[in-house]
Amino acid sequence: MLQRHTLGVVVAAAICCGVALPASAQRFEFEKRDPRGNVEGKRASCEVYARIAQVQAEANQKFRCGFTGVRWTRDAMPHFRWCRFARRDNVREEQRERARDLNSCFDKLGDFDD
Repeated sequence: MLQRHTLGVVVAAAICCGVALPASAQRFEFEKRDPRGNVEGKRASCEVYARIAQVQAEANQKFRCGFTGVRWTRDAMPHFRWCRFARRDNVREEQRERARDLNSCFDKLGDFDD
């Protein structure tokens, strides 16, 4: 019970202060009314996708790349929910696009390969 209460406090603080929760503090589950919500492969794939998207979005902010929009939200849950209904090819491409954007930002910062 204490763990649930602590998570509730963290969630409330994050909402209040506009902070994204770390992926480790989030529960990656599809809605119970979702007829395909019990498909473990899709849930696992979307969880990994959401965690990677969150790390990419945090890098965008940390290195002041300046990318904006829903693609760059630091909250993993919107990424997880989007993934649920996206085709696997679209999920891979979205992840690649964020990586390309970040690499172009890193190039401007002075990449070590130059």
